[in-house]
Amino acid sequence: MARQTERFYEAIRKSHRVISWVDVIAPDQEVVRLPAIDGQVDVDRTAAVRRKISCQCIDPMGLLTPRGEGEILTPYGTELRAYRGVRYSDDPDDYEVSSLGIFRLSRSSITDNNAGSPSIQLEGFDRARSISRDKFKVPYVIASGSDAMTALKDIAKQTFADVEFDAISSSVTTTAPLLFEAGGDPWEAMHKLAVSMGCEVYFDVDGRLAVLPPHDISALPSPDFTYDAEGQGNTMLDLSREYNDEGVYNGIIVTGEALGDQLPPVRGEAWDENPASPTYRYGPYGEVPAFITDNLAKTADQCAVIAQSQLALILGAASRLNITGIVNPSYECGDIVRVRRGKAKVDGLYVIDAFSVPLRANTQALSLREQRPGQ
Repeated sequence: MARQTERFYEAIRKSHRVISWVDVIAPDQEVVRLPAIDGQVDVDRTAAVRRKISCQCIDPMGLLTPRGEGEILTPYGTELRAYRGVRYSDDPDDYEVSSLGIFRLSRSSITDNNAGSPSIQLEGFDRARSISRDKFKVPYVIASGSDAMTALKDIAKQTFADVEFDAISSSVTTTAPLLFEAGGDPWEAMHKLAVSMGCEVYFDVDGRLAVLPPHDISALPSPDFTYDAEGQGNTMLDLSREYNDEGVYNGIIVTGEALGDQLPPVRGEAWDENPASPTYRYGPYGEVPAFITDNLAKTADQCAVIAQSQLALILGAASRLNITGIVNPSYECGDIVRVRRGKAKVDGLYVIDAFSVPLRANTQALSLREQRPGQ
């Protein structure tokens, strides 16, 4: 994690002064800053659109309150960038904030009750929603022999020509043409290409398109943050724990098979091989696999890479933890936290699957999935 200074992380663990705002960015790149008085950003790794915002701002001078369509606070290309952080002192320059994401404005409403500045309610989603709404107008074909990463980037550039990327290098190519029907969802097509490369695809807090493998907890030496409900310095208010095997798999079996490529099907697998895990494939839980057919995998090794990346996203799902704690605005899905609560017999490492960041309040909700050393 470590996206902020150590001073920042020390400050949020105790009482501090919250600072937050929303930058409104017009299609012509004019930027206007609005104070945020309420609202939150929600982040969910399992959602098609990872980030969304709903916030209440004020327009102190009344200069931005729209008179009609096409103005900066109407949903016709305007973007929002939200921030939350810490004001360290009365010095106006002595503060530090964390970016919460870039969002395309989808809805705005203005309320004026004659009690002061107009109140402006804004809602928006990250750029994935814009790509999803920009449907293929005609059948879209990715030619045989195309580089999968290049194909994914080309689709994204149809909606955002100047999009920036945070992506791995990949050698995955197509062995037969891929056809997406007119009216199809380009974001779904990008997701399929990312899975074939063993990656997730999402927009990060800076609006870059990330195409990266899931985090590997076994490669992380320590948690990014610790929630402790014991003694002084309590950083957690409450927790709820659930055990549920519905839809919980401990293995992924991938078959690589593309129509028209004249190649025999190939297969790769990944399993929970940790004997200490309650979903260990040879333990009482048994083998509970999910099956995936991938059109780009041409070798058993490629299938195994896909299987391992998908397994990393689901292991530990049978043991979920929801907690409410102090606000850390710098998280990203996949970050690792430690949670300790003696009375509830909780002391372990957890992967963040979803979380909220309130713009003003002082507590934060997180949805966690348990991971175990050596998994």
